[in-house]
Amino acid sequence: MDTACAILAGGRSLRMGRDKATAQFQGRTLIRTIFDIVKTVFEDIIIVSSMHGPMDGIDAAIVKDILPIQTPMVGIATALLNSEKPRVFVVACDMPFLTREAIRCLIDAPGNAEIIIPMIGQYYEPLHAVYNRSCLPHFLRLIGLNRLKISGVFPYVTTRVIKDDPRFRNVRGDLVFLNLNTVEELQRVKTDEPF
Repeated sequence: MDTACAILAGGRSLRMGRDKATAQFQGRTLIRTIFDIVKTVFEDIIIVSSMHGPMDGIDAAIVKDILPIQTPMVGIATALLNSEKPRVFVVACDMPFLTREAIRCLIDAPGNAEIIIPMIGQYYEPLHAVYNRSCLPHFLRLIGLNRLKISGVFPYVTTRVIKDDPRFRNVRGDLVFLNLNTVEELQRVKTDEPF
């Protein structure tokens, strides 16, 4: 497979009030939940974080952000720089509804687009997308200009948007991109309340 996986785990977790990656979710940490799903698809997995060391149950290299700027764009650039594969599926560490089917929908998409990204309604999902290493110079230039919105790279690369695919929902009907930002959202999942 020409695609690796990078789990971004370096966010500030301001709304959670604590490190999201190591928050408990159904008996495991959030990041372990994500890792256990992606390892069924990918052989090459890295964790991008300047905050974590080795973690129980996670057999993946941890790479530090290339710059001390906590933004997804820096995380993606770090993943592309450190991957041995030409493409990287990037996912946030706080998306526990992730599924193999949604991942495969992106990595198996036909064509040679440099970015393959889901869209729900009018919203892109840049932290559940595939990026080609050819995007790296554009990300680095935009970071240097302090233009940190991931969509800022779209005019400079070929992009395939996959819109409203049914595989973007899990069996419960939750969007696979839903991320858990607060303690209250973690509690809702524990009580099996739908999102």
